[in-house]
Amino acid sequence: MKLHVIFLIIWALFGTSESSDNGVCGDRPLAEDFRGSRVVGGKDAEPGNWPWVISIQEYRDDEYFHVCGGVVLNNLWVLTAAHCFRDVGNEYYSWRLVFGTNQLSDMGAHAQIRTIKEKIEHENYDPDTESNDIALVRLDQTIVFDKFTQPACLPAKQAILSKLDDCYVAGWGVIKEQSTGTSDILHEAPVNIIPVEHCNRPTWYNGAVGDYNLCAGFEQGGDDSCQGYGGGPLMCKRSKAKFYTVVGITSWGSSCRQKQILGVFTSTQYYDEWINGEVFKKPQMSAVKKLFWQIAEFFYKIVKKVFQRS
Repeated sequence: MKLHVIFLIIWALFGTSESSDNGVCGDRPLAEDFRGSRVVGGKDAEPGNWPWVISIQEYRDDEYFHVCGGVVLNNLWVLTAAHCFRDVGNEYYSWRLVFGTNQLSDMGAHAQIRTIKEKIEHENYDPDTESNDIALVRLDQTIVFDKFTQPACLPAKQAILSKLDDCYVAGWGVIKEQSTGTSDILHEAPVNIIPVEHCNRPTWYNGAVGDYNLCAGFEQGGDDSCQGYGGGPLMCKRSKAKFYTVVGITSWGSSCRQKQILGVFTSTQYYDEWINGEVFKKPQMSAVKKLFWQIAEFFYKIVKKVFQRS
């Protein structure tokens, strides 16, 4: 058999593109450039603005209801908050995750629905203080990346978050303080990152915010993350940069839209090692394909040298 034929067979078996499995983090094919268009108070998001934001939904009374948001990490894993699963036992196995949609009552043709195969809460999560409020969800089957569904970027360990000056929260949470129902359409709102030491002032959260948290909102009041935004992302970038990075997962807050009462988020940068350790602890198909491709490439080089010598 000729060398190029051998190579083509190896490519067909193991040469699946990694990007088709894992997408391009931070890619927003349908989103318009946000620079100069921040709207204080927030607004409904356009389809495709935040393709890594998903809805986690509880099943009760023969219907699904939005419980929390989540963030796509890759085609098999979602990042969210541990408090989303508080006091639910194993009922979350009947829940569903909705990808690629803006409006929950009319999800559209691009929506993808998956169920939960495995849920991993941080081993030190404390529901009383909401410390280590972070969780991972492994899907029952992989998702397909398209213009409406893409993985999020997480910040590098050495990234300086204080330099990120263009931040948003997004979710299907409560929009008004006195409202009890969550939004049907994905809502986005600009926020500012507030130093943790400011949030911990006696007249603010009085030391309740940990080093593993981020604070965001507006010191004078305004949109932040209310009920129903839990598990959803805090997304930031430099004003002239192209890609947003998910720097936080919505955790808690005493109120919303109130002066000096801001949203508190779990820092994804702080938990970088935990996230990677859990996600890559279990082998995934894409990783297996990548390994086979590396082995195939190694043997191809050896065979090529043998053919050249003969």
